[in-house]
Amino acid sequence: MTDTKEKVGPILNTLLLFLIGVHIFFNPFPQLTAIQEISFYGSVLVLVVLLSLRKTTFSFKTPLTTPFVLFVLWAIFGLFFALNKPNTIHDIYAHLLKYLMVFFLLINYFHSFKRFEILRNLIILSTAVFALYLPIYFYVILGKPFAVKLGYIMPWEIPSNFISVLTIFALLLTLNIYNFKGFKTYKLISLLPASILIFTTLATKTRAAIPALVVAVVACFITNKKMMAVLLVSFLLIVSLMPVGDRFTPTDLASKLSTDDRVNIWYTFWEIIKEHPVTGIGYGIQTYDDDNFLHKYNQRVPSQYRQPVPHRSPHNFYVDITVRMGFVGLAIFIFIIYRVLRMARDIMKYGRNRFVKKWALCLIAALLAWLIQGIFESTVSGPAAMIFFMILAMMTILWNLREQEEPALEGLSET
Repeated sequence: MTDTKEKVGPILNTLLLFLIGVHIFFNPFPQLTAIQEISFYGSVLVLVVLLSLRKTTFSFKTPLTTPFVLFVLWAIFGLFFALNKPNTIHDIYAHLLKYLMVFFLLINYFHSFKRFEILRNLIILSTAVFALYLPIYFYVILGKPFAVKLGYIMPWEIPSNFISVLTIFALLLTLNIYNFKGFKTYKLISLLPASILIFTTLATKTRAAIPALVVAVVACFITNKKMMAVLLVSFLLIVSLMPVGDRFTPTDLASKLSTDDRVNIWYTFWEIIKEHPVTGIGYGIQTYDDDNFLHKYNQRVPSQYRQPVPHRSPHNFYVDITVRMGFVGLAIFIFIIYRVLRMARDIMKYGRNRFVKKWALCLIAALLAWLIQGIFESTVSGPAAMIFFMILAMMTILWNLREQEEPALEGLSET
């Protein structure tokens, strides 16, 4: 009987790790909500059982906990001023608290060097599978012309701009192996998922993806100029060979900036911000579904910037947060970013092994890419938002490992 009780802890801990992994693996895939819900609530249930049996420990103590708490409390305070209170309650739970729970599950159960590598490989594998299936489905099964941007008018919830958020993150995790010495076989194998991810990223023809990718590569390989040059030249060649180059010429980009309807969209949402500058309109995303509400503020916009039909999304993460949580909410988000950057600085400055330093630099590059893409899309929910919390969780894991001696792993800890 005693032996059975002793085995319960390891079994449940393994199950919990598996369920978290399933949840992360299926993050990119649309229309698989049931699997994600089962894996999430299954993880929470197993965690509760483990805690009740005292077979595990679980900590909320991180440098990000304070800004997270402030962000949640401000979102809850906004309920008193929310225009759509039921949806605000729903979204605080579904699009904030659940993401935060995944963050804490990751830092508590992928807390070692080896598990960090497992998490990284899991993200690469899942996103590469998604990135391989998507163009096959779109161009082969649906029969869309290759000139059409990937994801345009899809029977799924994930738009083209969101696809590149996922693929660029996984691509950076794949390419960062080239910041390590040795591992020639591993590097050769990595070319396959990297090629798939690059192709799918460019096939979306998302203009925001190019500056995000370039900035991220420069940041990731800032100490490896030779590899940086190789990658940038490679990207340039691939762009020139694929039928997407016309969307990235200086003339096209200048034209897009001058005619992009996002400017008109932002004018409308700026009018909302002016009327709700402190608390915002509430965290609920469905508030944007009120046509009369949007029409009211669209009419206040100068005629040359007024939209014929107001868009229901700001298409900008920062505008979105400010509309829904006011400038206070935006300031707290900036506080979160500040804490992440300070953690990265500590890792780079005080880290006792090169593993944490090299991966911290990669994650800073990934964060920069996410922040740049957020200028052109509302990445506040869904798979794209989960990427943000994955980046933060992985950075926190590295921060917790910064003072440990690097073990002799068979993975990417060699320098």
